[in-house]
Amino acid sequence: MATSSTGETLNLGVVVGFDGSPHSQYALRWAARAATRRNTPLTVASAYLFPYSDYLHSVAPGPDDDVSRRIADGMLAEARQLLEDDGHQGEVDYLAIIGDATAGLVSVSVDAELLVVGRRGLGRFWGRLLGSVAAALPAYAHCPTVVVHSPEDVERKAGDVTETPDSARDTRDICVGVDSSAHARHAAVTAAHEAKRLGVGLEVVHAQPPFIGTSNVWYLQHHEDLEQHTTQNTQEFLTAEIEFLKEQVPGVEMKPTVMRGAPAEAMIESSERSQLTVLGTRGRGGFTSLLLGSVSRTTLAHARGTVMVVPMVED
Repeated sequence: MATSSTGETLNLGVVVGFDGSPHSQYALRWAARAATRRNTPLTVASAYLFPYSDYLHSVAPGPDDDVSRRIADGMLAEARQLLEDDGHQGEVDYLAIIGDATAGLVSVSVDAELLVVGRRGLGRFWGRLLGSVAAALPAYAHCPTVVVHSPEDVERKAGDVTETPDSARDTRDICVGVDSSAHARHAAVTAAHEAKRLGVGLEVVHAQPPFIGTSNVWYLQHHEDLEQHTTQNTQEFLTAEIEFLKEQVPGVEMKPTVMRGAPAEAMIESSERSQLTVLGTRGRGGFTSLLLGSVSRTTLAHARGTVMVVPMVED
């Protein structure tokens, strides 16, 4: 973590990006609950850059950042009111970022435990499945990023947002996708801690691609036990993985699930039945230079529920 001018270590706790959009309102409430569970501060960050800053600099050099700051401060005032209306009792800090939202949030993620955003903000391209900020952050953030899912009809009217009451606790499991990579294992440990905080179970999911194609059919005809052995090996792998997770995070009920299909398809399906789907930034794909693997990217774009992406472990 970075240090302040007084030498104190910064702890931004759970950081949530807020721009006043309905999606960001859902993200704000999700982040507030997460901060309460973690007993850590909530930091509400709002970023804005006045689109004509360069022009203003050329005709009237001066503190034109004040325009951007006033807009960002207005968004933060809205967030403050929402939290007050919801009765949030925890510590809250408000941070105005003058500049690009993605770059600003990546910067503050160095001092955060968790970074939370909505699926889309006030961007122009409403038809996109995932907004540009939500798509970029998981690849560059220094802490786990949560992209909060909200009902599609929240776009109808910015102020018309309903939330499930806190009294109606979500008892659905958390799902985590695993393979034999170190990144996936680190994500699984993170998921287990989240499950323990929430008091729910953890479903450990591994995708087993189906045997398809003429060559595979021919091979299976001559090796009928291949699929059976593959399934057995997968079950043994999941059993060992769960034993490891229980040693790391005791007290969480865990169950293995083998899903037939492509990994991204399996995780998208999992996101529909779980309250949180957890992935590593990368798995065992061959393109190790990519910051975000294809499974994580595809799952984020098409998820039917809230997704957490855990950054890769530095060796």
